[in-house]
Amino acid sequence: MAQRTHIEERRRRILEYIEKNGKAEIKILSDILGETDITVRRDLIELEKSNQIIRTHGGAILNEQKKSVWKTSSILDRLERNRDKKESIARFASSLINDGESIFIDGGSTNQIMAPMIRDFRNMLFVTNSPDIADILLENDGNRIIMIGGQLTRDTHLTIGPDSEENIRHYYVDKCFTSVSGIDPDVGCYSAIPSEASFKRTLVSHARETILLADSSKFNRKAFCLAFEMNNVTTLVTDSDTPKEIIDRLRNRRINVYVV
Repeated sequence: MAQRTHIEERRRRILEYIEKNGKAEIKILSDILGETDITVRRDLIELEKSNQIIRTHGGAILNEQKKSVWKTSSILDRLERNRDKKESIARFASSLINDGESIFIDGGSTNQIMAPMIRDFRNMLFVTNSPDIADILLENDGNRIIMIGGQLTRDTHLTIGPDSEENIRHYYVDKCFTSVSGIDPDVGCYSAIPSEASFKRTLVSHARETILLADSSKFNRKAFCLAFEMNNVTTLVTDSDTPKEIIDRLRNRRINVYVV
């Protein structure tokens, strides 16, 4: 009984640390708890089984579904989460681009993963609000890149706010690639940050096609703000863990859905 209590207390402390910091490394947890790496790794496995955390290479991050709807996580954390699924989605999404098009590529982990895959397209015009994505695309000097100005956020590495919205109103592109914090198939797409939601709402209205990149964890989740309705979405690229019932509902709304 005492041993069970000790284990529960140790896992509670681990969870509290991850909730406070957003992530944790096994080595740091081992030092804090005075336990071996093996013990901590075993605790992380059990916490992941209960859907409270998601394990990463060398540590763990908080499960997004356990966060308050108004909170977001850093781009570095999101690049680790569901990495394999995001890479598959990004790879397929890149096949939807043709040489010579104008593309808005919104900030976000899946879009950042996609950036190196589309860097070598020719005669392209890229517009982005992500300095990280702009840096990747700049490696090909044959394409034109427009960086949207505005307030640069620390966690998400995006420019958002009134200046960004005013900036994007000057442009109209062939295709917009965007992602969101949560999706209600019957309502629309959500963001945790009001100014980000407002920016995305402006963004999708300034593109001929809106292509939504979303792994299965984003469905049947809401965040603080409704960014745009589902009728703004032309195409969705998702993974095979997205329930068939959701895919069918979206296809019935005449959204092109690709499952990869």
